[in-house]
This record gives sequence, structure tokens and C-alpha cells, in this order.
Amino acid sequence: MIPSVEAVIPVQASLPGGDDVEAGLFQIVRKYLKTQDADWTAATTMAEAQIDSLDLVEVIFEIEDQFGVEINFNANAKSADETTFGDVVDLIRSALAAKARRA
Repeated sequence: MIPSVEAVIPVQASLPGGDDVEAGLFQIVRKYLKTQDADWTAATTMAEAQIDSLDLVEVIFEIEDQFGVEINFNANAKSADETTFGDVVDLIRSALAAKARRA
């Protein structure tokens, strides 16, 4: 589970005992960082993490490949300025749950 706003995860930190969804997301997003000095929380927007809208679309594609799911994300409905890490984790978990129901 992504930490609360009070608990900050340094980009360089591993997630011992952490959630595979979160760890996978952070692993993917690290590729798009423009700085290594960021701390993220569930409330951190992609824009605050310097992930622009094009990067976010690429992140979504990588998530789909890594997790074997289809993410229902419309970049026109919610921009990188508004999309938080918590939002993306929720999208992944929803897609994984839908995949499990179909199986």
C-alpha cells in the first residue's frame, strides 16, 4: 500500500515487505525522473515528480506490459498535474482485480 501523506518514501529506498504494485510502479517511474532527489507519497502528483503527460502515457504502457493488464486511463480526462501516485496504484489494483474476476 502506498504510504500516507505523512510517510514519505525516498526514491532510492527499497520497499521492504512492500506491495508488489507499488514497487512495480516506482520501478517504472524511476526511469522517467529528471532528478534523483524526490520524495513521493500517495498524494504526490506526477507533475510534482516531474512526470509530464507524455511520460505518464509511457508509464501506463509499461504498467500494462509489466502487470499484464489493461489500464483504463484517459489522459484527456485527468492530466499529469492532477494524477497522483495513489491514483495510479488504484488503477493498477482495479485492473488486476478485473483480470482476476475474468480468470
